Amino acid sequence: MAQKIKSIALILTIAMTISLQAQQRLNKERHYWFTLETGKKLFREGFYGDALTAFQDARNNRREMYSKMEQDLITLFSLPEVRRMNDSLDRIEIYIAERGQIDAAAALNEVYYRVGREALGNSTQRALECLDRLKNYPEADYWIGESYRLMGDNEIALRQFNETLRNSENLDNPAFTVEIRYKIAEIEYLRQRYNEMERQLQIILERDSLWRQDDNSFVREAMNRTIENSGVNRFLQMYRHKSGETERAHRLLGRYFYVSGRHGKALPHLIFAFLIQNTTIIDEVTAGRFDFKFTNMENLMTELARRDDIKDYMKKTDYYQTIYYLAAALYATNKENPARELWNFLAGRDDAAEWRGRARAQLRAPFVETPQEMP
Repeated sequence: MAQKIKSIALILTIAMTISLQAQQRLNKERHYWFTLETGKKLFREGFYGDALTAFQDARNNRREMYSKMEQDLITLFSLPEVRRMNDSLDRIEIYIAERGQIDAAAALNEVYYRVGREALGNSTQRALECLDRLKNYPEADYWIGESYRLMGDNEIALRQFNETLRNSENLDNPAFTVEIRYKIAEIEYLRQRYNEMERQLQIILERDSLWRQDDNSFVREAMNRTIENSGVNRFLQMYRHKSGETERAHRLLGRYFYVSGRHGKALPHLIFAFLIQNTTIIDEVTAGRFDFKFTNMENLMTELARRDDIKDYMKKTDYYQTIYYLAAALYATNKENPARELWNFLAGRDDAAEWRGRARAQLRAPFVETPQEMP
């Protein structure tokens, strides 16, 4: 019994030593991320060609690293005595510790670090499958695509962005797929592939819980009725909605549907974009002034005199443009009173620039803009 305890203790000591050595080796080998960060720095400085080379090197370095690890495990698993262990990870770990298999230990440690040991189900085959998947480097693929996009090659950029989505399970931040889909939608718009642009934006909207759960349009109809019967200010008093990552998809689809003459489809998207934008602005104002209570849009704007951060947000989200197209969609769907309410608001805003002038024109003689022909 004492001898068995000594043997187990020896195996554990060896295993800890092997694990430490394996981790030290991994730290030296895991240099692909540094190459990626170097590429990002070059990209921010405008050296897109040099950045592209760095991103490609990072992708290749990672693939080489995981391919070597995969081969190290295949070599180990191919040994006759290991094959007799019937894919048992527990038994093979003891073998690795007893025989000082540093390379195999490093490979398994990397898999444990990336996916967790419990995800393998005590299976060496699953460890190999994970290593094969980990060869892909979606962050590098994304930055390669960005480099090509800014160098004017949208075709290659699109392929790289789609490759990033195919391997998105390897992304450190899975939510980054939203930004990638926005990039794809932008390129598809430029290529006049509007159906694909719309599809990408609709996928993004699946992340908007209120939009997704409102399958029978009950909430959307209630919003519509409130705006039509009680006006825009009452609408903003009654409703709040936070969905920052989908605001842009609502805004782009709303504008696209309006411009292409589908006013009924445009209206709910523009209402959601308008609501999300104003919820963000009201929340920011309230955070800085706890006694603030929203009453109307004009009073809300008076709170922004020294809030450059909110003004930047309004510019980034095309706030005044969104209001103009919401009013236009309301008018086109026979809701003239709230349309005029919004146009009157824009007409009194010096900082609304183009949209102030267009609103004033609508107030003089309202009209529905001629649809643009789109496939």
